Amino acid sequence: MKKIFIFALLAVIANSIVAQDLIITSEGDSINCKITKVKNDFVYFTFKHNDQIRSTLLPKINVKAHIFNYYQTGEVPKEKVIGFENYKHFRFAVNGGYSYLTAKVAESVPADFKNYVNDLKSGYNFGSDLTYYFTEPLGVGVKYYVLKSSNSLDDIYLQYNNGNVAYGKMSDDLTISFIGPMFSTRLLNKNKSNAFIMNLSLGYIDYSNNKTLIDKYKMSSGTMGLSYDIGYDIGLTENLLLGFQISFITATLTEYDWFDGTTTETIKLEKGQFESLNRIDFSIGIRLIK
Repeated sequence: MKKIFIFALLAVIANSIVAQDLIITSEGDSINCKITKVKNDFVYFTFKHNDQIRSTLLPKINVKAHIFNYYQTGEVPKEKVIGFENYKHFRFAVNGGYSYLTAKVAESVPADFKNYVNDLKSGYNFGSDLTYYFTEPLGVGVKYYVLKSSNSLDDIYLQYNNGNVAYGKMSDDLTISFIGPMFSTRLLNKNKSNAFIMNLSLGYIDYSNNKTLIDKYKMSSGTMGLSYDIGYDIGLTENLLLGFQISFITATLTEYDWFDGTTTETIKLEKGQFESLNRIDFSIGIRLIK
């Protein structure tokens, strides 16, 4: 943290040149340099010699003293110092956009309701993710995303096994959320203002559907899912970017709980009847980097 603080402070004071340190050798020589590491036996540093930037070390027995930030300006550009990290470590993204569930409509759906189910496959998404990049191209983080979709149809009827007929409304209010750890790769452009982003995440998917089929019901379940993001961030300012992203989410429900207002029944689906939650998201959002 000390080095990060020093680099942040001196970037304001000296722009592209870091403050320099002083090494005094046991023979009385003074070296204008940038100390990169101090170990029990050696002092590591970068210095300028004959217009060339060099990195070397001295045994501590040959060092009489070393003083950090002794020179307010120095000879070694900060990007030449070993250990200097000229990139942003943190990225916080907020997204929103259009979602489409890619599964085909089941053959068992009556023809009169196929358009209804097709309309329910389209919805909107929103969410955020936070990433820490431990190197310029590689990072880890966490993401949370939500899909919302709804549809309704009036004046439907149901005919029960005993011959009775009921009239009313059919509706679905669907919420699918995803939360999980994330691995991220990042490719910055030359001036580090824009970035190509790829994220891979394995997480938990929560499924909830508040249904009306004359009466009110709730269908709920949970499963594991895989998410893959491809995006591009465009710098607006030093710390603010505009991002575009395509996400692919894959998951499958093998069972669900059905609540009719008084009792809950767990329905286990047979193979071939599993419900696919696969979808594609198109989103746009703001990114904060630091």
